[in-house]
Amino acid sequence: MQASRRSATPSGADSSTPLEGGSDTASGTPSATAPGAASGAALEPAAVLRRARQRRLTVALVAALSLAAGMQAWTSLRTKSLTFDELTYIPAGYSYVVTGDYRLNPEHPPLTKLLAGVAILPLRPDLDATGPAWQGADQWAFGADFFNGSGVDVERLVSAARLPTVFLLMLLVGAAYAFAADLYGRWAGLLAATLVAFDPNLLAHGRLATNDFALTFTMFLTVYGTFRFTRRPSAGNAAFVGIALGLALLTKFIALLLLGLVPLWLAFAALRRQGALPVPDLVWLEAVSEGRAKRLTFAAGSAALMALIALFVVTLGYGRPGDPRPYLNGLGVLYTNVHLDMQTYLGGAFHEGRLWYYFPAVFLLKTPTPLLGLLALRAGDQITRRDVERETGAFLLLPAMCWVAVVAAIALPFGLRYVLPVYPLLFVYASGIVAPRPSWRPWTAVAAAACAGLLVAGSLRAHPHYIPYFNLLAGGPSNGIEWLDDSNIDWGQDLPLLRRYVEEHGVTDLTVTPMAWYDPALYGVHGRVVGPNEMLRLLGDPDAPPGVYAVSAHLLTRGRYSQSSFDALSELEPTAILGHSIYVYER
Repeated sequence: MQASRRSATPSGADSSTPLEGGSDTASGTPSATAPGAASGAALEPAAVLRRARQRRLTVALVAALSLAAGMQAWTSLRTKSLTFDELTYIPAGYSYVVTGDYRLNPEHPPLTKLLAGVAILPLRPDLDATGPAWQGADQWAFGADFFNGSGVDVERLVSAARLPTVFLLMLLVGAAYAFAADLYGRWAGLLAATLVAFDPNLLAHGRLATNDFALTFTMFLTVYGTFRFTRRPSAGNAAFVGIALGLALLTKFIALLLLGLVPLWLAFAALRRQGALPVPDLVWLEAVSEGRAKRLTFAAGSAALMALIALFVVTLGYGRPGDPRPYLNGLGVLYTNVHLDMQTYLGGAFHEGRLWYYFPAVFLLKTPTPLLGLLALRAGDQITRRDVERETGAFLLLPAMCWVAVVAAIALPFGLRYVLPVYPLLFVYASGIVAPRPSWRPWTAVAAAACAGLLVAGSLRAHPHYIPYFNLLAGGPSNGIEWLDDSNIDWGQDLPLLRRYVEEHGVTDLTVTPMAWYDPALYGVHGRVVGPNEMLRLLGDPDAPPGVYAVSAHLLTRGRYSQSSFDALSELEPTAILGHSIYVYER
């Protein structure tokens, strides 16, 4: 994009910064009287001081919320073991950084893995790039070998690898504030930031070295950046969108959906009758007639520039600037390391093939009840006011609905994490309930505050067990296993709890079936490791050897798939349930 001949200020656009909470009207601060009037001259210094105090207080509150999110994530992650996908992501990322070779885990783009690899670089773990697992690009065997032979304590190593995701979580709190404040004012921004900081699902994945939260963050930046560009188009804002889009593409291949949404948003802004996309004076637009055609041409050119920047960022992430082949090769092997025929577990039963309603059902079961109430309150308020809010629909609801639809069509039923990117968008939408309006309803602010307070209380109560969180509609975390499995409840995260149980109870005869591709002895859990079928046989055998049997909740649910298998969940009373993800039986 060539530099504009003069700076263009969008008509009606808000030129204040997000921390100022949008326009004076949106932030609830009356505009000062026009200069020249005696009363205005007297009030102006007081208004400036008031705005400065508000800005400082707002910055402090957003920083406090960001810190609260980071502390919750940090204190939780230190108590949790290596999750299923982290076994491959962390060693793969470290190998990218150390060797420049991207042979491991090519079915996912490298951004999150690179961040984890850079984070553990100061610990200088050993990496064997000569063994058969490396030569054969066996990512699971290589991951197990890496953690067993790194020479660094596994808990220290994993905690360090997860730190970049925690940092992204803290940044998302501020980004949510900025987006909501731009749309609805300062109070809405603070509400959105609070929802992000205390949502158990964002906290569950905002502390793991996996792709899901990084995608959530980069997608949110792409949406927000595009929104800002439609209000204040500039080369800098276009570059921001391109970089954010490129980072999203470097996180998960499903982010390719954004390549269609960004031009759609720009076209929407160009076609609007009021507040249409402002077009700066650019040399390459001189031959285009004024009006809608010029706006559409500018939108198309801007989208192309953003896509080119994103493409360069993607190739840079693979260490091959300008060469998209590594990305395309990864796209070609996307489903090579998963079971495509895996049955869907929902409501205590298995279903063949995909269920179109699986992800909406997961959303309803795992989203905190106060958040569901707040979303319903916001939608109801919008309907009763007959308030269309086209920008809200285009930038918040449209991408959320498109994302869920695409995920439902192509994603495997592995958990809520696949629809995690819709959460911050919905939080910004929900925050609009406290936006100042001519016919303001005080009770809506009280209800919003109550919902936020209940969310905070529920999040603190769930700490540190965020992955198995279920809402009141589902019966809480203790009943989650009757509804869902896999990363919705058990991703192999609670081996430290099992280690503590074994130590406290003096267990010497442990038989364990973990949700992991590595030996639980890595976390100090020593015992006989058996597969899920053998564990179910032992639990169903009245003559099985006496001892303690610890089994993954996910694998217990999978035992229900075969009618000939023993259903331990229905037939046996566990001695203990650790973190809602490991069931302990004594015989």
